[in-house]
Formats: sequence, C-alpha cells, structure tokens
Amino acid sequence: MRFAVSVFSCLIAACAGSVAVQAAEAPTIVAAENTWGDLAAQVAEPDMHVHSILASPALDPHLYEPGPAEGRLVHDAALIVANGAGYDAWIDRLAQARGGKSAPVVRADGWSGWHAGDNAHLWYNLAAVASFVGRFVVVCQEVDPAHAPAYEARGKTVLAAVNQVREQIAAVRPKTEGQPVAATEPVFTPLADSLGLRMTQQAFQQAIMNDVEPPASAVAAFEQDISQHAIRLVAYNAQADRPSVQRLIAQARQQNIPVLPVLEIMPPDQHWQTWIQQTVTQVAQALGQDQ
Repeated sequence: MRFAVSVFSCLIAACAGSVAVQAAEAPTIVAAENTWGDLAAQVAEPDMHVHSILASPALDPHLYEPGPAEGRLVHDAALIVANGAGYDAWIDRLAQARGGKSAPVVRADGWSGWHAGDNAHLWYNLAAVASFVGRFVVVCQEVDPAHAPAYEARGKTVLAAVNQVREQIAAVRPKTEGQPVAATEPVFTPLADSLGLRMTQQAFQQAIMNDVEPPASAVAAFEQDISQHAIRLVAYNAQADRPSVQRLIAQARQQNIPVLPVLEIMPPDQHWQTWIQQTVTQVAQALGQDQ
C-alpha cells in the first residue's frame, strides 16, 4: 500500500513537473513598452508569455538605454513588439544583434495610415491600435499555429474593446470639438485630435519633444494664452518634466485652468482600453462636460 501511494505520488509529481516544463517553454514575446505589451498580452496569453521592458511610468522613454538583461530577452524572444516610428529604435538594435536568429517584429507604425514625420505616440491613435491588434493576431498564428483559433478569438475581444473606446469618444466629441487646448509635448495630440480639440502652442511642444529649451517667443505665447484664458486645458507629459514645463503648469493652476497629466508608459495593473477611457473621461470632466 505504501508502495502504491508512493508510485501514485511520483506520478502526480511527474505530471506536475511536465506541466511546469510546458508552461516554462511557452514562447516569449518581448514588447518595448507596456502600452503595446498589454494589447499583445490580451491576445497572446496564456499560449505565449508577454514581457514588457518599459513598464513603469517613472521611466522617461526618451532617456532609456537597454542593458545586457534586455539584450538577452530580445535575443530569446519568439516575437518582438515595438512602437516604431523612431520612438524605440533601441529595440531594433537589439533585434539586429540576434544575428542569423531572426524573429518577427510587429510595429505599431506598420499601420497603413502612418507616414514619416507623423506623431509617434501611436498608442493614443485608435486606428493605429486596431491595425496593430489585427496584424499581431496574424503573426501569433504564424508563430504558434496550434493555438490559431484562440488568438483569433482573443483578438476579436480586444478589437471590440477598441470599438468601445471609439464609441466613448464619439459620444464626447460633440461637446469637446473646437475647444482650444494646449500641451507641453505632443504625446496627447492623437487623442486630442480624435476628440476634435483645437491644439495650440505647437512650437513649444516640438522643442520639448526634441529635448531642447523652447524659444522665448514660444514660452511667452504659452504664458499669454494661460493669462488670457485663451485655452481651456493644459496637458503635460508627466514622464518628461522640466523647469519650463513646471512653471507653465503652476501658472495654469493659478489661473484655474485644468491641468491633465498624460503618460507614455501605462500605469501598472491596467489594460490599454481602461487607461484610454479614463483619460477621455478626465478630459471631458476638465472641460466641464458630462459623458
């Protein structure tokens, strides 16, 4: 009897070990940013595991440099996900370092609507997001054909969530269209465009995005718009703050102009769709509009 129990226990242990090995051997997808990593995970998991390299809003993506650990992750990945558009060129370098060991790369800028010089913050562009999801499903099916139906089903669920965000924006837009807003950096611009907002202070935004101090004329124009209440909202990149931006934000608050912090790296423990819906809600509330 003891022997039988022992054998039975060993069989259970062996099976459990086999399941653990199978789980450990699930192909890994490496995403440059968690914005795309989350969308990828909603499609790919549990059949493939997704690891996002940039996963903390405390990081400034523009200053990030990968190390050996990130190089190993990309080297071993079955599939690579990136924003593209020159935003995360470092992951392209890591992918090229794989040598002859190639892996498919799905980039958000693979969208047919992307043109060189367009706004690179594509996770705020719903058409780009929908295109990414559709293309990612196809590549998942090519990498892991055994689970092709599951990828297709989960992809449809994610696209339905993207459509829900579209519907929310369509409901809000009649109340926000044409309202003048400003931003310290063009991170928020694709979403602002979808809401019909009129974005001002482009010169200041471009300077900050290019990591240079804005010209005095751009700063003066921004300050004037705030003091004259010519704008209804000021959005700023909470991950790339600098003294010139802090002064404008402080001035806007003194003038009781709503200030909206936006991020390039999604807060942890959220899905892309929830994050974007919350941002749309915040914009509507800041502009005094009910949804």
